[in-house]
Amino acid sequence: MERWKAQDLKGNRKTLYIKEVQKKNDLILNVTEQNSLEKLMNYEDRWPCLNARKTLSKIRIYINKAALLIINQKAFENCTITVIMLNSVTLAAENPQDEPGPIMTLIDDIFLILYTIEMCLKIIGMGFIFNEGAYLRDFWGNLDFIIVSSAYLTMLQGSSDTKVVDEDNPEEGGFNLSALRAFRVLRPLRTITTIKGLRVLVVSVLSALPMMKQTIIVLFFFFLVFAIAGV
Repeated sequence: MERWKAQDLKGNRKTLYIKEVQKKNDLILNVTEQNSLEKLMNYEDRWPCLNARKTLSKIRIYINKAALLIINQKAFENCTITVIMLNSVTLAAENPQDEPGPIMTLIDDIFLILYTIEMCLKIIGMGFIFNEGAYLRDFWGNLDFIIVSSAYLTMLQGSSDTKVVDEDNPEEGGFNLSALRAFRVLRPLRTITTIKGLRVLVVSVLSALPMMKQTIIVLFFFFLVFAIAGV
């Protein structure tokens, strides 16, 4: 009986020893990809000022990591949503037929600066277009970029009455750059790009539209009838 117990104890010890050896071998054979800092430290070439270029690249990597850390914070998302909601309230309170006053112009510029800071942080942290997972490689990132960039086009005009006149037909007036202010109504859509749950909901609704085409046609005729009756 004691002999069997001794053999079982030896067998258990042997099994534990084999498992420990296998774990160590797995750790040795486990190949992990180097991060950007490790790749930078191991990088060598024959071009001059290698250490200076490495130092600048290291600073850039740290800035990218800091920006990525900021945009991944829950507080950053909450602040972004708050800014979008406040901007939506100001857009709803503004009369689109009137020219914006100096106070509304200042408020709009402040919101534009906040949107630009958010966009720049995302571009710095995620990359612009070339690397994987870059800002412009996502549809929602493209929507953000278009909404924010279109606001800067209105700054091309010297005043609210400045127009781009057609040289061939100067009597026809031209295209008023202040019409680009209509792109501001797209800013509330940035809540979709900020909240991941809304992205999933919107994608689900859009993917379900082909299966609801008969319902959509019926709703279209109902809206048409009510529109004609309202006129």
